Amino acid sequence: MPRLRPREARKETMRRTLGTLAAMTFLVLAISCATTSTKITESWVNPDFHGPLAYEKVFVLFVGPNQTTREAIEGAIAARLQQRGVTGVPAYLSVPDSVLRDVPRLKEQLAQIHVDAVIVTRFLGKSERTQYVATDPLYWGAYPTFWGYYNMVYPTVFAPGYYVTDTFYKAETRIYDLKSGKMIWGGMSRSMNPTDAQKTAQELAQSVREDLEAAGLVKAPAK
Repeated sequence: MPRLRPREARKETMRRTLGTLAAMTFLVLAISCATTSTKITESWVNPDFHGPLAYEKVFVLFVGPNQTTREAIEGAIAARLQQRGVTGVPAYLSVPDSVLRDVPRLKEQLAQIHVDAVIVTRFLGKSERTQYVATDPLYWGAYPTFWGYYNMVYPTVFAPGYYVTDTFYKAETRIYDLKSGKMIWGGMSRSMNPTDAQKTAQELAQSVREDLEAAGLVKAPAK
């Protein structure tokens, strides 16, 4: 095998380095695609309402059949409210399921426990996205000779990429003022690859709080 001249050796080293960096970049992207994250994708604020919110006691409700998810979400949002000095009342701890299905009885129950507002959340759907992750270096380089180019391209045939499938859950969260009966705020959220109900619930509560702060409905914590 002919020995490379210094300049060619530097080019070869750079080519291999760029290839390695490209492969590492795609690996990092693949790993990041597999992480769990919940974000508010869109929100609405009642233009007739001027914040900040001044509720003292809020009823927290997740509408869904999964008890574990319900307890996680209601508990996480109630805990977040508690951190802000607001009493959060999780529905699973304060109202029997039979009452939740009976609107007149639920109205009476909420009046008895003296809540000012309701935060209600429900899932809207699930979707999946599959994308191809290449492992070969996808960059444009100067290869003036066929053999130099072929030496770089041919090995990539034996190192094919792979597919990554991400799962998304879409949910909506709304805040209603019980005195007026009107919606104050509403937001759509998307959770990517959720694996733990408690963690996803905490992320949802955090995302809702951040959006409320951005809308001026609650004050940001002092730094």
